[in-house]
Amino acid sequence: MNALRVVVIGGGISGLAAAHRVVELNRRDGRPLEVIVLETGSRLGGVIETRRQDGMVLEGGPDAFLTEKPWAIALCQRLGLAEELIGTQEACRRSFVLRHGQLVQMPEQFYLIAPGSLEALAKSRVVSWPAKIRMAAEWCVPPRRSTGDESVAAFVSRRFGREAFERIGQPMVSGIYSADATTLSCDATLPQFRQWEQQYGSVLKALRAHAAARSQAALQQASGPRYSLFMSLRRGLSTLVDALRARLPEGSIRCGVAVEHVERRDGWTIRCRGGESIFADAVCLAAPAPQAATMLAGTAPELSRALAEISFESVATVNVAFHRRHVPHALDGFGFVVPHVERRRIIGCSFASVKFLHRAPEGTVVLRAFLGGALHRDVLEQDDASLERLVLEELRYALGISASPMFVSIHRHERAMPQYHVGHLDRVAAIEARQARWPGLALIGNSYRGIGLPDCIHRAELEAERLWTFVTASAASLAPVPSP
Repeated sequence: MNALRVVVIGGGISGLAAAHRVVELNRRDGRPLEVIVLETGSRLGGVIETRRQDGMVLEGGPDAFLTEKPWAIALCQRLGLAEELIGTQEACRRSFVLRHGQLVQMPEQFYLIAPGSLEALAKSRVVSWPAKIRMAAEWCVPPRRSTGDESVAAFVSRRFGREAFERIGQPMVSGIYSADATTLSCDATLPQFRQWEQQYGSVLKALRAHAAARSQAALQQASGPRYSLFMSLRRGLSTLVDALRARLPEGSIRCGVAVEHVERRDGWTIRCRGGESIFADAVCLAAPAPQAATMLAGTAPELSRALAEISFESVATVNVAFHRRHVPHALDGFGFVVPHVERRRIIGCSFASVKFLHRAPEGTVVLRAFLGGALHRDVLEQDDASLERLVLEELRYALGISASPMFVSIHRHERAMPQYHVGHLDRVAAIEARQARWPGLALIGNSYRGIGLPDCIHRAELEAERLWTFVTASAASLAPVPSP
């Protein structure tokens, strides 16, 4: 029996999770199967990149994942990493917003863009009193009649007022997506809030109803396992990348291979730079949508054009290490975001060694500044030395740090953040309709239905299962019928 071959193009978390799932499924079947992962770069992991220096854990990309979506935790558990999972420090579960040069604590029980407690909002200095009154009046704002998509800026301003958007909604949501909230799709990024508006008539009414339900559920599950909202791995998220790589068959990973075209001819043919061609029974494209569009332009032009409509922005993460005594701020939270109206040059900053334990030796701290995105493209045009000076100036402004750092570590991610513009879900639906014409082709990654690790892992595993079913069914249909 000839071995089946599945080729995964892209060695980020999505590509590795898909390859692992195919191997995992086939292990039960025992059918001859070859999985090949092709990665353009010299390393695996994509935006996940953990460095270690002077006893510190430095995350160059994401440093955590949401536990409300179970797929990342489930994968860690299957890989034997359950003991490595760590939650955020409970005593410091708060965040700040920069307001007129001062860090102001976000109100307690705040849910991304909406206050879960009007009393806590009233005590907060994050917005003015007129803005607080306007936010409380959301209770009386009628729901939007149109069911079509709208921007995050339009939704938050309509329901809570312009200042709430500028001081809270914009920095919180744009910080996650490195996007311009005036073009960011509400349906794609805040679907729960849209659903609440339609179901309850008000986001505040929905939050009150869900708070009561959560309290009841907490009482019923008090003796069960509880995770913090965000989790990571003790030695950094590259631990997950390493574990996935270790589970793949020897020789299945090929770095430094640039794919130029993917063609459909009696199966699939992958044309690589340098002239190499690789045959596959099925192909899983884990590359960003614009790159996937280029690869498919000759074989699936309609699909290619749809993929090309999704744009990406570049970002950078700058880890800065200090002696604790040189940082005047209490660092009694997870970090701060910077509203665009403040006219600063960073998106925000995470207090990395406060958010998670085991990130820095005693007496030292690690801060992670975020730069670039749709609103700060020009910042990333600077060289590393200029970026370092910029970040140190911003940290001096926000945190009062005047001392020189122990060291600075810069991670750049070119065209790494997909922009979920208004109408994004319709574009994805059109892509998936065109993809359905090619049953041996899968499209995965953060371009489509979520940028977080759980979403990427979930889509990767679902598509891997579909491809595995396809190739095994195809092989069965071609198998010779035994003589009676």
